[in-house]
Amino acid sequence: MRALELDFRRETRQTRRVGIALLAAGIASAVVAAGQYRDLADDLALAEANTRAAARATRKQAASPRVSGDLQRISQELKRAGEVALALRTPWNDLFASVESANTPEVALLSIETDTGKRQVKISGEAKDFDAMLEYVRFLGSQPKLADVYLHSHQVQLQSPQRPVRFVLGAEWVSRQ
Repeated sequence: MRALELDFRRETRQTRRVGIALLAAGIASAVVAAGQYRDLADDLALAEANTRAAARATRKQAASPRVSGDLQRISQELKRAGEVALALRTPWNDLFASVESANTPEVALLSIETDTGKRQVKISGEAKDFDAMLEYVRFLGSQPKLADVYLHSHQVQLQSPQRPVRFVLGAEWVSRQ
């Protein structure tokens, strides 16, 4: 066997150039990595600052009292809820039974409008003639659930050959609340 001759200290120009090139590439890579690290650290610091500012703003907003616009809106919603509750407590069956009990072929009901807060009702109808209208008003006035029945307005329909009387009457209704 032949003896191996290893000379680790011997340098050639080519190996020296390769070593310098690798060293330069390593330094360049380290500089680029350090720049990217610095940019990412700056982005992270900015994001954390924005998060802290948003948290402070949220805490201030939650701690601050509601503006008057919200109070007005809530007040209006509560008022509307009270109106709905009153309408639900209204004894509609008693009112309609009183009006329907005056069932007569000479009078046709056109509409019934109510004001639940004032306990008033407005009834529009059409009667065959003036006497039928007055009899209808008298009959409604005798109903125990209606009070102060009065004729608000009336008009003879001249364009119709039968000449019916269109009328509006008002009343207050009595309830057992």
